[in-house]
Amino acid sequence: MNAAFSVYIHIPFCVKKCAYCDFASYGGCMEQMGAYVDAVCREIRAQAALFGKRRVKTVFFGGGTPTLMTGEQVQRVMDALGTHFYIEETAEITMEGNPGTLTAERLRAYQAAGVNRLSIGVQSMDDGLLAAIGRIHTTAQAVQAVRLAREAGFDNLNLDLMYGLPGQTAQIWRETLEAALALAPEHLSCYSLILEEGTPLCAAVRAGTCAPLPDEEEMDAMDALTAKLLDAAGYTRYEVSNWAKPGRQCRHNIVYWECEPYLGVGAAAHGEVDGMRFEHTADIGEYIKNCENPACLNRPEGNNTREDRMFERAMMGLRMICGMDAQRFAQDFGQEPQTVWQRTIPQMIRDGLMVMTKERLALTRRGMDVMNGVLTRMMEEFPGD
Repeated sequence: MNAAFSVYIHIPFCVKKCAYCDFASYGGCMEQMGAYVDAVCREIRAQAALFGKRRVKTVFFGGGTPTLMTGEQVQRVMDALGTHFYIEETAEITMEGNPGTLTAERLRAYQAAGVNRLSIGVQSMDDGLLAAIGRIHTTAQAVQAVRLAREAGFDNLNLDLMYGLPGQTAQIWRETLEAALALAPEHLSCYSLILEEGTPLCAAVRAGTCAPLPDEEEMDAMDALTAKLLDAAGYTRYEVSNWAKPGRQCRHNIVYWECEPYLGVGAAAHGEVDGMRFEHTADIGEYIKNCENPACLNRPEGNNTREDRMFERAMMGLRMICGMDAQRFAQDFGQEPQTVWQRTIPQMIRDGLMVMTKERLALTRRGMDVMNGVLTRMMEEFPGD
């Protein structure tokens, strides 16, 4: 049997696109959902014919808002995966969800279909901030969504939270963290806002038509609060933005950070299988038309030089507290990390920003705080530069 991989399934439908979002997602086109799910099932069959009937370690329904799917639609996709691949008995199967779309009936149906982990996009426990960034749910709905998920039998929940939002203070962030912790999720993702070009929120910030962003001092206070409160509550930070109870790390996301193989299915999906990297069209109609033709669908991804891949391996691996697998890096690229970055790595170690063993290259806690600067130095240093 060919090597195991993970599967990402992109569901690009939303009730309404959030003001900060630059993902491939579309509001107001739910009439295409049925045809889209049909296409996803057909693509799974076609990709299995191309790559073989492999073991699947993890499945991730991302979006968009996957919880706009009916239970029957999720079941159809899982049946297609189970027919054309071997889903491991212990596979982690995650579905992202918006609290404003979750119902008891759908949650029971998702679990019956095999979903065993939910990632709920809470973002904030402040109704004013939720409205300001274009979320469709309220704090009360977020709390209700967790309650419904527990009643449906889900015992592995992640809550997505965002800080650095316009008008947000460290005290508001504390209140969000405390309210989230009171819900006792197994996992918390705490991301700082990144203003993406072309989004309404970016335009509003630049035009001064929304509340100002927190300054550096306020952001530092939010970072410190996150570590203090989550450490005290028994969560362990295992990646720059992710915290988990013991044994509840997101196995699917670790696949990305370790640069392991995964199959991307659906419009705008990316994947890497057997050294082949590809991306699908983000156009839903074009995707549906070509879903059974991997030769047309699996378009080679750009920026894929050897140097690009070495830097990506470091960039992704160093996001994790345990760091990058240095031995695998040497095996895959024929060079040890310290021979690729002959100046940067020794300097970072001397500065107390990096540690290196025979097995791993990792950032220290101080290094995590200035990760972007470290990565910039590494990007600038390649053989021949």
